[in-house]
Amino acid sequence: MSGSFGSAQWMYDKGLYEYHIDQSLRFNDDDSAYLSRTPASAGNRKTWTWSGWVKRGNFVYQELFSGYTDNNNQLINRLNPTTISIFQDIGGSRVFELETNAVYRDTSAWYHIVIAFDTTESTSSNRIKLYVNGEQVTSFSTSNYPSLNTDYEINSTTGHFIGQRGNGSSLFDGYLAEVNFIDGQALDPTSFGEFKSDVWIPKGYSGSYGTNGFYLDFGNSGSLGADSSGNGNNWTPNNLAATDQVPDSPTNNFATLNPLEAGNGNYAEGNLKFSASTASVHQMASSAVSISSGKWYAEILVSAVGGTYPHIGITPANTSNATYVGNNGYAYRSDGQKQLLNATAESYGASYTSGDIIGVALDADSGIITFYKNGSSQGVASSSVDTGTSWRISNSLYSTGGISLANFGQDSSFAGNKTAQGNTDANGIGDFYYAPPAGYLALCTANLPDPAIDPAQDDVPEDYFNTVLYTGTGAAQSITGVGFQPDWVWLKSRSDAYGHQLFDAVRGTTKFLSSNVTNAEATNATTLTSFDSDGFSIGNNPGINTASDNHVSWNWLAGNGTSSNTDGTITSTVSANQKAGFSIVTFTTDGTNTNVGTGLSSSAPLDMVVIKRRDSTSEWQVGHRFSGQGGNFAYHLELNSTAALSGSGPYFMGSQATSNGDRIYLASGTYGVSSATWVAYCFQSVEGFSKFGSYTGNGSASDGPFVYTGFRPAFVLMKDTGSTEQWQMVDSARDTYNVVDSCLFPNSSGAEATASSIHRDFLSNGFKVRTSDTSQNASGRTYIYMAFAEMPFKYSLGR
Repeated sequence: MSGSFGSAQWMYDKGLYEYHIDQSLRFNDDDSAYLSRTPASAGNRKTWTWSGWVKRGNFVYQELFSGYTDNNNQLINRLNPTTISIFQDIGGSRVFELETNAVYRDTSAWYHIVIAFDTTESTSSNRIKLYVNGEQVTSFSTSNYPSLNTDYEINSTTGHFIGQRGNGSSLFDGYLAEVNFIDGQALDPTSFGEFKSDVWIPKGYSGSYGTNGFYLDFGNSGSLGADSSGNGNNWTPNNLAATDQVPDSPTNNFATLNPLEAGNGNYAEGNLKFSASTASVHQMASSAVSISSGKWYAEILVSAVGGTYPHIGITPANTSNATYVGNNGYAYRSDGQKQLLNATAESYGASYTSGDIIGVALDADSGIITFYKNGSSQGVASSSVDTGTSWRISNSLYSTGGISLANFGQDSSFAGNKTAQGNTDANGIGDFYYAPPAGYLALCTANLPDPAIDPAQDDVPEDYFNTVLYTGTGAAQSITGVGFQPDWVWLKSRSDAYGHQLFDAVRGTTKFLSSNVTNAEATNATTLTSFDSDGFSIGNNPGINTASDNHVSWNWLAGNGTSSNTDGTITSTVSANQKAGFSIVTFTTDGTNTNVGTGLSSSAPLDMVVIKRRDSTSEWQVGHRFSGQGGNFAYHLELNSTAALSGSGPYFMGSQATSNGDRIYLASGTYGVSSATWVAYCFQSVEGFSKFGSYTGNGSASDGPFVYTGFRPAFVLMKDTGSTEQWQMVDSARDTYNVVDSCLFPNSSGAEATASSIHRDFLSNGFKVRTSDTSQNASGRTYIYMAFAEMPFKYSLGR
């Protein structure tokens, strides 16, 4: 496709994006791709601003923008394998350098990076300011600042480069969009973007550019380095072609392959090319976006085959350690056979080889998958795909011979390996080689369904769940900033070994339970004294308000009121929020096997229930649909202990729980005690807001499992089901950037722990485990989790 992609602009979601970026420029480091320019005259070498939207491809040293004379004289703005750094070398010495403590290794979404440089500032730390996604970065592992009123390399008459250092090294791999350079001004991000419904979104720059300023929108595929500022400061493309202009952008993020999935293989071409890297090993690459509803189409260009490989098709999200598509998905093999859910391969369609394009069409609503070879349908491969599962587009290779290129709608030329035919999807947004089946869409955020909790409608996840930190005073105080009147408040001292205190509006103020003990409910007038419109008030209880101690509160919105529920065989009192998939239930057992109404939807199963007896000591029992027992809640974990999953002893739920979420099914034994009082916290997954699932550990310290949630997490609770490991609670309020390693333990009164053994990254679409510690990643073990969103993936930026 030539020219800009502006014709599709009207189809984007105008509810959130008023300013649209219609394309980006893809850099492939294997091609030595970069842009270059040597200014004819010097500009302001003391003061300037660089702004650009960046989507990473790989994790090596790569330069975004540099001024370069030789290896001894250079100023570099660089993406490191994990961090961002800015430095100047003069005469072989590094005269200043900043490097972030935050790590940036999200490949599935865009970052907005702004560097404001001004050596005229009297305060040294103001001479370089780095902003990521609209917020200033202030935590650095190295922080040596430029000298006052000093001229440096940028804006000199030496060579300037985008995408490499200047000596051919540190080549960028990924995507750049909306690059602005302002000569003579040090600007903050509000010149280039704004927050709307908690989402940092782009806006057009309207100020002056200065002598050497430029604006690269990459809108002209015939002149990719054209300056659109009006200054005529054009850049020379090197090893970049018209096919490197793609519609992937910060306002319409396209799926790519996900190199964060654990396993082998090499990725290139902006994570659209996948090649096998290890002999005699199965290797698989999958889309970074999973789909559970709608009709979707993707293409895979086969560049090399080996045996029956590639296997092309779909696999479930969070299929830990899967190595080939047919193992637990639906595959079309190069020998023409299909392999479904690890069954024996069977006759299906025509064989395919190098140069063929395989189309994958998934109707996730009807459970139908159909494959295409060079635009010709090979027939329905299956009409029984599970409609309750999130699926990803996958292709698997074997040994070192296989190569494939994916197109999720952003590149009908397959990175220049084909002559593009320019067919579009039903919304006119996707760009395919062959026309997609009627009604099928490209896998991009513009086509994703609106989440139930939708920022485009000024409805954000933190309106239903929010983490708030506060400092104890030792005197009664009100905690604000929650953003709503919470119905469930979970409090913990981060600084000291005080027990967890859990309060809810159904049981009432001053009444608390502690998750780390089996004690009955206690009443204490110095604890939580009111649920307020923007938070809650507390007394001087030391466990939740010790002077100068750091504390955390996790807050959930239920129904902001109670109702009597008669859906079950005994009446319950319920505060329910079906939109957020959460309810608080209290009830009194009558000595028989029975069931209790939850107030949640009857059309979906319960995913997790936490239940506790109030009037007597008892274990905190946790039923989780993904604990490995086929959804049977008769198997349980104990929130107050490290005990492994157990099916023995009294239990609270039978297999009926898998059919609907409007009732809790109680069994005999403890739950048959007459006149016993109980509280239960009940959850159903809500797309884009909450996720309850499991993953299997692989034991790798450097490449643990990637867990897809469909959102950028704000909170994760997790537990190993098969052994006596601790529960772990992490959130994005205590760790505002990656890595996430500030951990509290529901089964323990211990203070907050921070250690390399509990590392993980929160990402735009899930989280990545980065440790071999057995509490998170023992090989072959099953780990369950509960996660709540900071932002749905449809609007997420990289973290």
